[in-house]
Amino acid sequence: MVWCASLFRFLRWIFTKIPIYGQLFNSSKNSLTAALNDLLITTLFSLLPLWFYPIIAKIGFGNPFWSTVKSFVNGGELFIYSAALVGPLIYAITKKYSEDSDEDESGSTGVVGVFPKIRSIQFPYGVWFVLISILVCCFAAIFFGIMRANSSTNLPVQPDEEALFVVSGFLYLFTLSCFFCVSVYRLNLENTPRSFGQDTRNLMDQWEKRND
Repeated sequence: MVWCASLFRFLRWIFTKIPIYGQLFNSSKNSLTAALNDLLITTLFSLLPLWFYPIIAKIGFGNPFWSTVKSFVNGGELFIYSAALVGPLIYAITKKYSEDSDEDESGSTGVVGVFPKIRSIQFPYGVWFVLISILVCCFAAIFFGIMRANSSTNLPVQPDEEALFVVSGFLYLFTLSCFFCVSVYRLNLENTPRSFGQDTRNLMDQWEKRND
């Protein structure tokens, strides 16, 4: 069984080197559970326009549930949901976890003295999340534009709408995983000072009992 433990440690080490997902192994169980709850609630309510009416149509009119859902998202709507999901991550990470500098080394202030210069992002994989969010928004805009343009006017090159639908599904699942990771790491950062404070209080209680 020693080789099993060694193999597990090796696989865990490999996993920790994967960008975005690597630190999930080192996250607390409470953070993972709370982030999963946030993910489920966010997904449930954000996709309510896509699943609520198909349920009514299934019960009231006998329409196939998944066929109705697919007709709702077959126009590239999942690209919009993906961009809407990761877009706020850019603001949240750069606003709360970045180090701003009013002046750089030459003494100038930001862009025309208005925007602060961001030196670094004190968040796990912060730069990765920002870059991924920008790329997701750009790809979502391009693919959604192609699908809508093709529906209104015949493009010279006809896109494969079925393939784009599959891409939109995978892109949305990927953005959900990014949202989950950001929630986990945010909870880890918020809980760290709390755990340190609890350790300090426990140490003080032990010290007081020793001196009594």
